[in-house]
Amino acid sequence: MASVPLLPGAAALAIEGIRIAPDAVRFTLRPTAARQACPTCGRYSAQVHSHYIRLLRDLPAHGRCLELQIRVRRFRCTSSACPRQTFVEQIPVVMARHARKTRRLIDALRNIGLRVGGEAGARLATQLCMPVGADTLLRLTRRNEPAVGGGASESGPRVLGVDDWAFHRGQRYGTILCDLEAHRPVDLLPDRSAETLAAWLRGHRGVQLISRDRASDYAKGVAVGAPQARQIADRWHLLHNLVEGFQRALDRQHATWRPIARLAVQGIDHNATSTAEPLSEGSPAPVQAKPTRSQALQGDRRSRRQQRYKAVKELQAQGLSFRQIACQLGLNRWTVRRYAGTTAFPERAIRSPTPGPLDDYLDYLRQRWQEGCHNAARLHREIQQQGFTGSFYMVRRRVAAWRIVADSSAGTTLTQSRAAASLGRLSARSLVWLLLKPEKACTDQHKALLVALRTQWPELAENVTLIQEFRGVLRQRRVEDLEAWVELACLASIFPEIKRFAGNLRQDWDAVCEAIRQPWSNGQVEGQVNRLKLIKRQMYGRARFDLLRQRVLYAS
Repeated sequence: MASVPLLPGAAALAIEGIRIAPDAVRFTLRPTAARQACPTCGRYSAQVHSHYIRLLRDLPAHGRCLELQIRVRRFRCTSSACPRQTFVEQIPVVMARHARKTRRLIDALRNIGLRVGGEAGARLATQLCMPVGADTLLRLTRRNEPAVGGGASESGPRVLGVDDWAFHRGQRYGTILCDLEAHRPVDLLPDRSAETLAAWLRGHRGVQLISRDRASDYAKGVAVGAPQARQIADRWHLLHNLVEGFQRALDRQHATWRPIARLAVQGIDHNATSTAEPLSEGSPAPVQAKPTRSQALQGDRRSRRQQRYKAVKELQAQGLSFRQIACQLGLNRWTVRRYAGTTAFPERAIRSPTPGPLDDYLDYLRQRWQEGCHNAARLHREIQQQGFTGSFYMVRRRVAAWRIVADSSAGTTLTQSRAAASLGRLSARSLVWLLLKPEKACTDQHKALLVALRTQWPELAENVTLIQEFRGVLRQRRVEDLEAWVELACLASIFPEIKRFAGNLRQDWDAVCEAIRQPWSNGQVEGQVNRLKLIKRQMYGRARFDLLRQRVLYAS
């Protein structure tokens, strides 16, 4: 096993003395070379003009800082033609010109800055007996120019993944390039334009396959910068674009499917009510609860949304563009587009009840309620002894619904009714995933709703089948069936969004076919984007592009 010298440049330096302090060790050193070359003319000289002391910090040893006190010499230049009269000897293996730290200490601090960042890196370095400021650490990090490609050849990777990432979401984006075979990023670009990508590809002619999303700028950049490379459309983005189109279609047609969902929910609610035990004689009749403050605020917000919807429809009837309507009403252009594309006011979906800390104790609470204990404070104390950590108000809010009727089954009936009501006001996005979910993962209420939708709106089931078939074409790599699917979608689908998606596939046909044939995708590129976001957030979003690029491309 090769031994590592304690001091850097041990052959070029001789030890004259060692001083040990409680928190540091100082070595007094002198250079051993008999002569030095002039940095201007290159002529060697052994005539010493004078001496002075350079103090450098080195890597710590045994929990103590290491300081090097080097007695360097100034030589006379013996060449009469050289404009330099004197020069200072340099020891490149130990230190750089004007440096206050050894090269190996600078490398260690730079690695800490690349891994951890400025403030956190400074705290870590101080604990490791290498005290440094955060600004100094970042300055050392910026001086390091990483090898573009993470050590890849100058011709570039063979299989390249391209995707965008956000400096500021919705406003400014950059591009990340990854070597899909080596599973590492190779470079970051400051924007996502076709010209910038094409310029990078011209300098890396070894790229043969390029996986990308369906952005037109990337397609143009690859066609211009690397015409020899085959483009691969990302399979996830293909399926995601189709599902997004289906969701927009359902959002536009919500006036068609939502009444069907309400009728199906009424049947579910009626069945839930009929299975409940009848009220006992003398039980109080259900009372209409007064709207809470939250419910009243929800009603006010709904009224404001409805007024905005009517205003958008009126301006649309006058022939104004989406941008003009957005500027006049102070709305987002995508909100205006969504309102303009619907035939009725789009209701918001009811959030499904989420499990809470009280759910584990509901059986006990119902049992005690049936036994006649209707005191919320006493029930709270009892479940506290069983490990419940929530507040008294959580218990009081839950049993308040049970006080509507005396029978203990009222709590269960009310829960079922609320679940049915949430199904009656599904959002288009929730309905899409409910339609595409495997049937074995659906609840009985979901199955009843899907049966009603497929029975009363058979065209919906046909479009769901189209999406499932496209998913099968991608997963089973049946490229020969893609043409038939496009023709069927253009003819059989009732939704223009799905027809438009099928038509757009022909514009990027070669890349779509390669997506089915090739095993490559942008999955690992998305993972690198996630890592980039983590690094960016560690720096609180204040790092400029150069520092972010340094840390992302730092080889692990």
